[in-house]
Amino acid sequence: MKKETVFEVTHQSILETAKELFLTNGYKNTSTRDIAKAANITQPALYYHFSNKEILFLEINKQIGSQLKSEIEKIVKKPESLETQLIQCTEALLNVYHRDIFSFIHQSAVEMEPENKQQLFFILNEYYLEPLQKVFESSEEVLNKKVSSQKAAQFYLMSLSLLFSTVHQLSTGKERSDQIAELMNMVLHGVIS
Repeated sequence: MKKETVFEVTHQSILETAKELFLTNGYKNTSTRDIAKAANITQPALYYHFSNKEILFLEINKQIGSQLKSEIEKIVKKPESLETQLIQCTEALLNVYHRDIFSFIHQSAVEMEPENKQQLFFILNEYYLEPLQKVFESSEEVLNKKVSSQKAAQFYLMSLSLLFSTVHQLSTGKERSDQIAELMNMVLHGVIS
């Protein structure tokens, strides 16, 4: 194999391995030693690709965010109701994340250097919140006058924490779909009739 190909294969292996470990164990409970061992490389080899754990974590969030942003942009183009679009966005998020994205990023940021923390929040905004804002902005359904599309997107993401705690324990796709639909109904219409 060519040197560039070996580099790229190893690089991708590190990213995939680290993503799985971060999502399973959390940022704080995942070390570069754990990642190197799981990727079947040495720690110095890992540092050849990524200077530290924070840079690796940022890259993973960019990759996941880019994928989700692309999915959300496709959803926005469909002539569906806001509720249907949010259900589709939720399914896209659940297919990538094993845990609550909003809390996961905020808890991880606590451990990071200020410049990397700032970069992480930039990623959250650019790849998650802004695309979700577009979902609310493009809808024909009118938001409450006191709620901006930015606040609606933040509320939507924070509301998903209820879903993430139980959805991966559900045994059937129908149970998952029903729970997502129920949550989106509450997010959009509240709990009082």
